[in-house]
Amino acid sequence: MSEEFGEIAEYERGDAAVRDGIAEEDNAIPLWFNVGFYGLIVFGIVYAIYYTMSGWSSAGEYQAQVAAAEARAAEVRASMPTTNPFRGDQVALTEGQTTFTTVCAACHKPDGSGLVGPSLVDPYWKYGETDEALFETVSAGRPGGMPGWEAQLGSEKIWKVLAYMETLPRSDEPGVGAPGVGGAGT
Repeated sequence: MSEEFGEIAEYERGDAAVRDGIAEEDNAIPLWFNVGFYGLIVFGIVYAIYYTMSGWSSAGEYQAQVAAAEARAAEVRASMPTTNPFRGDQVALTEGQTTFTTVCAACHKPDGSGLVGPSLVDPYWKYGETDEALFETVSAGRPGGMPGWEAQLGSEKIWKVLAYMETLPRSDEPGVGAPGVGGAGT
């Protein structure tokens, strides 16, 4: 077989095991390999002991991150106004009307009487009519069709739209979204 492929025959050792014409040089494993192998075993044992004794866990890390995020969210909520800062500001009302016409009127109609979305001029408000409740409704959205607009509009534009909404003429008749009338609720 060695003649077919032009292989160079190995010199035979007297103490080597020979199988199928292949000799095995039984060299010792290099020192660097043994040091690395046993070093990794020692490192693994030390690391496992340290990990179990240190008290660190991914669940604890997660809880710490959740607590930090909740603290930041509470700070942001505390810094947000609870009443509309643009109430009565004519420039803000004009900007709010423009935003209402381009964004909100598709669902609530230009006069606010409701189309797909509920009426904004009737006496019925499902999620409250305080400035804070209205801001939360517009910024975070509500189930049943109202998307959150905070990311697209930002807080300032939402407050301006809410200031404009207050200027819409009110109706005593329940509109779309009121109990027994049908449509989506705010």
